[in-house]
Amino acid sequence: MSLIKVNQEKCNGCGKCLKVCNYNAIKIEDKKANIDLYSCTFCNACIDACKFDAIKIIQSDRKIDSTEYKGIWVIVEYFNAELKNTSFQLISKAIELSKASGDEVTAVLIGGKTAGNEKLKRIFAEYGVKKIKLIVNDKLDRYIPEDFSVIISTEILVDKPKIVLFLGTIFGRSLAPRVATRIRTGLTADCTELQIDKDGNLLQIRPTYGGKILATIISPYNYPQMASVRPNVFIKKKEPLKDAGIDLTVKKTEARSVISAKELKKILKVISNTDGAQIPLDVAKIIFCAGLGVGSKEGFELVKDFARVNGAAIAATRAVVDNGWASVSEQIGQTGITVRPELYIGFGVSGAIHHIIGMRNSRKIVAINKDLRATIFKIADYCIVADLFDVIDKLKSNI
Repeated sequence: MSLIKVNQEKCNGCGKCLKVCNYNAIKIEDKKANIDLYSCTFCNACIDACKFDAIKIIQSDRKIDSTEYKGIWVIVEYFNAELKNTSFQLISKAIELSKASGDEVTAVLIGGKTAGNEKLKRIFAEYGVKKIKLIVNDKLDRYIPEDFSVIISTEILVDKPKIVLFLGTIFGRSLAPRVATRIRTGLTADCTELQIDKDGNLLQIRPTYGGKILATIISPYNYPQMASVRPNVFIKKKEPLKDAGIDLTVKKTEARSVISAKELKKILKVISNTDGAQIPLDVAKIIFCAGLGVGSKEGFELVKDFARVNGAAIAATRAVVDNGWASVSEQIGQTGITVRPELYIGFGVSGAIHHIIGMRNSRKIVAINKDLRATIFKIADYCIVADLFDVIDKLKSNI
């Protein structure tokens, strides 16, 4: 554990630390600097700016009592009173972990508008969640990671959950490391599997070395144990509660924005996905994926246009991305995005193992490849041995 403190005898209230703090964590009171620990990110900017050696980070050797930490928290994505569907994949995994650890699962939601307490109880009861923690404030409709991290960190320090899980979306990837920094604990990002060991510790499994091996990470001396998990790697399972009694705690909080009002005015509009935009891969029901068999950037664009016409999301293999034909955000695989669409069609996809891991849970898989020995045929529901461009032409003529 670490603390940042101001030596009041050395501080003369010059305000230099105040000017360099980007998080509004410092105030000058009675000509002395005071630091708000909940807002501080330990960036050390104030320490470097202080010419009087008045600010110090103090390392504490205090041992954490693991028996104080209980329960599994799942940070649910909850915007405009709507729940992100993939959050229930993580909920289902948390319920599975709870059976091994004996900890109770709590769904933690932050938002301004609410879907209604009874509705939330009904939804989470379907997935076996007995406890819901709802943190509300009118100013929390817009996701500001600095605000959300302060709020969640404060709640964690008070309630002391043993395990905290985030979904590895844009939301989770921006929020989880901020929370981990504030509460001074570890974080394993982009996990593809989670387990509980015999001592009740969270085993956090993720690909490393470019997806060549899977690393199992454990942090038995830091609490809470935290991880973010890729969307679509776990299956959403309903486990309705026999007992309808759900513990819902509603807490009103102050949204202490560390961003000035002037900065907030620069956010003119929040635009959701539109008809002409790329469908997010993690929620797409139909995905057309281009493999190295497309041959060129032009070939990839042809598949992309075909996907757009048919209302499908466009994706690519790692080889296509490495060649610069597609963007990293379009990559499916162990080092890309994991998907679970209703229909996956691979155009010239050979079926490398790191790609298969990212799409093998698709409900229906169609593979188009002129190489009869392509690995992807082993997992495909429908196999078409032909030139992908000939297949596209024939399909276009029949639309």
